[in-house]
Amino acid sequence: MNKLSEFIVENVDIVDIISRRVQLKRAGSNFSGLSPFQQEKTPSFMVSPQKQIFKDFSSGIGGNVITFVMEYEKVDYMDAIKLIADEQRLDISEFINRSDKAKDYADDREKLKRIHKLTQEFFVDSLKKSNKAMDYLHQNRKLSDDIISLFWIWYAPDSSYSLIQYLRSKGFNEQDLVQASLAKKWQTDYFSFFRNRITFPIFDTRNNIVWFSARVIDPQDQPKYLNSSEQSIFEKSKILYGLNFAKNNVKMLDMIVLVEWQMDVIWLARLWAPIWVATCGTAVTQQHFKLLKRYTENVYILFDNDDAGKNATVRALKIAYRENIFPKMIILPDGYKDTDDIANDPNWKEIFDWCIKNAKDAFLQIYELLKQKYDLTSPIDKQKLFNEMFGLIACVDNYTIQEHYKQLLAEKVWLPYEILAVQFKKYLKTDGKFEVAKRERAEQKASWQPDREMIFVSLFRDDLFAKYISDPNLYTNMLEFAKNVAQILPWDLLYKVFFGRDSLESTEKLQLDELQLRWEKELTALSGDEKRIHLIKKFVLEHLQAKLKLVLKQQTISTETKQKLLVDMKKI
Repeated sequence: MNKLSEFIVENVDIVDIISRRVQLKRAGSNFSGLSPFQQEKTPSFMVSPQKQIFKDFSSGIGGNVITFVMEYEKVDYMDAIKLIADEQRLDISEFINRSDKAKDYADDREKLKRIHKLTQEFFVDSLKKSNKAMDYLHQNRKLSDDIISLFWIWYAPDSSYSLIQYLRSKGFNEQDLVQASLAKKWQTDYFSFFRNRITFPIFDTRNNIVWFSARVIDPQDQPKYLNSSEQSIFEKSKILYGLNFAKNNVKMLDMIVLVEWQMDVIWLARLWAPIWVATCGTAVTQQHFKLLKRYTENVYILFDNDDAGKNATVRALKIAYRENIFPKMIILPDGYKDTDDIANDPNWKEIFDWCIKNAKDAFLQIYELLKQKYDLTSPIDKQKLFNEMFGLIACVDNYTIQEHYKQLLAEKVWLPYEILAVQFKKYLKTDGKFEVAKRERAEQKASWQPDREMIFVSLFRDDLFAKYISDPNLYTNMLEFAKNVAQILPWDLLYKVFFGRDSLESTEKLQLDELQLRWEKELTALSGDEKRIHLIKKFVLEHLQAKLKLVLKQQTISTETKQKLLVDMKKI
């Protein structure tokens, strides 16, 4: 841990920082709550004020206050530090290197952010000098200067080298620019990646530029859009375009609208306060919905009125349902294909108000769309409709809401609920196996399975063992036996805990701390000392017997020592 990290950890109360984001309850000497990283019904998230650490046992994420803010806010190390410092009013100026030169940005993420900021300044200046680009934005796209400034929409000039020369003058080399997806190498030469394009910077929620998307001005140019590659500061699955502009409005209005494209966000911003977000060149992911849920659960989906848009909505709903989010779906009126049609209509306000007012639970909207697609007088088509709707219901990880949707579907198709419920069960055993298996795989992947040896050793660290063993004879016999075995195995982790604490690695210390939180979470939940003693005795004996077998195999250990250990084992 560097000096800056130490300063933050020592001067911040981890419970204070986390409780602003997660509802915590006292659990003995610790605090517990529901996981902020994964959907769950039983609290598995633990915070230790003594050790200043947290552990989420459902996802496996753990660490100190800096780790938490990085994971929760989806920001990098320095942004997490700055966020904590701002919240706690800590002065970290003495730790921050204020030089603007590229050579001082040793950390790749800091360097990339610096390059992107300078690139944006270059694009701003380029737009001011280009009448062609400005006319395109004003006349072709009908964007006002206010919208252009709000979303930082600028211009990459029609030049292969001007941006490269500019960034070179700021201390960066060609490799830095290739890493930032701002330059490409051809044979021995380098040229600008974005040329003669309108540029759209992508921001994280801390207003750092992490990526660029660029659109052609000349329709003859291909491809239509060019995007930066994923980098250490940017993952498409974790960032939503426009969220940095929308987040305050979303919190105030308690609603957010997910649209398909970046231009949808920009067009709709002309109509209303920004509450629009879009993915960045990728399909909607589980991480996107986790991100949305931090701000509101009132999610609206507005995708294009074509088959691709409808299919994308269904895919998004399945992911949302797994995150326990149940969006509403906005249907565009007849004659309007996309948001651009609405934004350019003189009666846009009335049309948009109608869209919001008529938004319905997406499950019902999808049913209405499928009803137009299938002939419900045909038993085959009817079964196809059932299977598509069952596919959505199978993704709902909430029994009550599953039943609600089954009841709704039964009413819509004029079918007794009992018959539909039987069909749903059959679906889960046949076509629905895929959806169920996919959810189970995701849950298994997310579950944290630490090494059982580490769990065993963690019980003896800091004498946590004594806290839950009230029988003095059992405590003494087990502890002495464990120490005697550990002395014979000096390479063992148990030896380090008892006799070689200074030799513990930092990663071992952190994992042992986290596992002690796990013990306290599980043991505190048990009612009565007898249950705790039984659980600990069973677990510890199993591992001590394994240790004894290991000792008995050592040829260098005397017969007397082995016999004594066998006698001591019988005592416990």
